[in-house]
Amino acid sequence: MQRIFQMDGEETDCWLGHDGSRFVLNTPPTGAVACQLDPTGLPGGYKLRAKGVVRELRLAVGGPEATFVHMDGRTYEVGRVDPAERLAGSDGGASDDRLVAPMPGVVVSVAVKPGDAVEEGQPLLVIESMKLETTLTAPRATGGSLPKCHSPKATVLV
Repeated sequence: MQRIFQMDGEETDCWLGHDGSRFVLNTPPTGAVACQLDPTGLPGGYKLRAKGVVRELRLAVGGPEATFVHMDGRTYEVGRVDPAERLAGSDGGASDDRLVAPMPGVVVSVAVKPGDAVEEGQPLLVIESMKLETTLTAPRATGGSLPKCHSPKATVLV
């Protein structure tokens, strides 16, 4: 699931997947980072494990627009930007140019890649949920090339 976070006025695109055994955080240009977030027993307390480093942190949700992360003696306000709102404001599409899986599932195949021209109704990817495969198709033609695909094979969609 793609997310856009904002810290200190700077936006970062990322998406979270699951490879069957752990979560994987994908952020351009860093790429995929395996991570684990375990509760510590304190209210909002967690241990974050990523790249061989373990950090204790506390999370506090400040409403639908922001989350506060307390880590290493500092507090960070992390804002959230709705990807559909950003897409609606771009020249490349409309706010309804996103696919929504009918149920949670795992991506088992992706039929397109960034740069491909896509026609309305063209199969884009297949998800599997409870042994049932479902093909997700393009809601409309791209009129050019497909800009992004944030659901690589084996990503869990929720």
